[in-house]
Amino acid sequence: MTAIKSKPLSPYQAFFFLHRPRLTGVAALVVIFLAQPTLESLCLGTIFVFLGESGRTWALGYIEKDAELATSGPYAFTRNPLYVFNTMMFIGFCVMGNNLVPALIASVIFIWIYIVVISVEAERMVDLFGESYAKWSEHVPLFFPRFTPWKDRVRKAYSFALMLGHEEPKHWGGAVVGLAIFYGIYYFQQS
Repeated sequence: MTAIKSKPLSPYQAFFFLHRPRLTGVAALVVIFLAQPTLESLCLGTIFVFLGESGRTWALGYIEKDAELATSGPYAFTRNPLYVFNTMMFIGFCVMGNNLVPALIASVIFIWIYIVVISVEAERMVDLFGESYAKWSEHVPLFFPRFTPWKDRVRKAYSFALMLGHEEPKHWGGAVVGLAIFYGIYYFQQS
């Protein structure tokens, strides 16, 4: 590994990077408060949320943040599988909300956050892993996954303990709470 020599963040980057949880929360509240769920939207959205959360669980069994470059598992398809799977969950919740205008407003917020965060993290990865990251980034897309795994990846077994170390069960709990909110909205709107 090389010494970290990242350039300082611009005020714009710093705002989105540091406040991404709050801004994501604002996007979620827009969708929740204007939700008009139907049974169909709940079922379809739940599938997206479940697949996204399962993907996060898969990805977190391969990553040792800042210690080793993860190139196996989902990291052989995309450099940012956690963001891909978070996006899948976000889409699921928007589908559950079943209201296009708030989903579009929330999407603009969500996309802005991820554009900034992904670019900032890519710079950090160059500083942390240098040549390894450069070689990996030549073959593995930044966001949208490739169809086949990168052949030169470091083959590493999935680690359940590593996933637990990232406290992914708490994220599952948050996803279940999110699902419950939309099902609750549906129940009260039908009453």
